[in-house]
Amino acid sequence: MPAELSETPTVPDQAAPAGAAPGDAERSGPGGGAVPTPAKGRPRSEAVSQAILEATLDLIAEHENTADVSVEAVAERSGVSKASIYRRWTSKEELIAAAMECIKAPLPADMPRTSLRDDLIHLGHSMTRTYGERDTKVLRCMMLAMKDPEYRRHHDRLVERRRKFVRDTFAYWAERGQVRPDLDLRLAVAMVVSPMLTIYVYGQYAELQAPDAVERIVDALLLGIGTGGPLEAAE
Repeated sequence: MPAELSETPTVPDQAAPAGAAPGDAERSGPGGGAVPTPAKGRPRSEAVSQAILEATLDLIAEHENTADVSVEAVAERSGVSKASIYRRWTSKEELIAAAMECIKAPLPADMPRTSLRDDLIHLGHSMTRTYGERDTKVLRCMMLAMKDPEYRRHHDRLVERRRKFVRDTFAYWAERGQVRPDLDLRLAVAMVVSPMLTIYVYGQYAELQAPDAVERIVDALLLGIGTGGPLEAAE
């Protein structure tokens, strides 16, 4: 096994508050609420975490499934100890969910906020990216992995942040009258995100992968929920 990657501290250790009892799990924050006590030991190295995630992705692509990927194999491939892995992720399923999440396009740093249509188009284009051969194989394994309840639990926890981002966008424009007040926001999220994932991430319906596909998806959605798309405006 290769020499383990260094986990050199990147930030100084934080001293315990004066008078704090050893082993206290929580301490009082500025607002009086409980906040976690800093974990003992060295801070986690970002380079080590990335090496673990990359090794996990490599193994998923090689096996073309997640069942045959083990923490032992990830440790061997990444050159770190199993202890280093388990300090970051509590199980193989949580590690795999994190690895799969890290290859997705990041959420936009900001939104236009000029109209619901502009926001959804901006969001859609942020989701479109070119995947290499390895990551394409990993994405194909994702749906198979969803059959595992433990993996799905971690997957759903991670993607909820993305869903909430889109849901908050709809809610923002609902407050400004660009969305029907009775719209099911969770359904709206599925209606806009699912076709984009299907076309751009999972590579289905190749004939729809045109330069204006995002705009066409958004306009069709807006017509369906009555927000004044092109056809409705023309009536």
